[in-house]
Amino acid sequence: MPKNEAKDIKSLGFTFEMFSLADDNAFDTFLDEVLNEQAKILEGRLGTETYNAVVSPWQENVKRAEKAMVAAELIGRRINIILSNVSGAGQEIDTKNEEKQRLKYEREAEDLIGKLISGISLEQQGFSSGVLVTSHFS
Repeated sequence: MPKNEAKDIKSLGFTFEMFSLADDNAFDTFLDEVLNEQAKILEGRLGTETYNAVVSPWQENVKRAEKAMVAAELIGRRINIILSNVSGAGQEIDTKNEEKQRLKYEREAEDLIGKLISGISLEQQGFSSGVLVTSHFS
């Protein structure tokens, strides 16, 4: 079960118009699907025990990682919508800003996931041995 709700994602500035949806109810359904998908991916990467942690700061970091993953996924889908609206050959659409924002969210999620997997809180810095972090974003 996702740690975030549709309202958490909306607070990042996403709107139903960005995804060519009819209204806010359709957007909530759409967000629930994306939240569930990304929650399953995150739980698979972290393991059920870490994903369901109830101790700070892990609980908050899992929620933040999930939120960043959802935001990256939504921006990727938004880029696809923008590119699909190109009407003719030779027309270029600039999605550099969207891509930069998507990468920012991906990096945030990867950083949080790496720290959660290695057991390091965000306040700690240092060396961690024996941890391999892979990304499903590439």
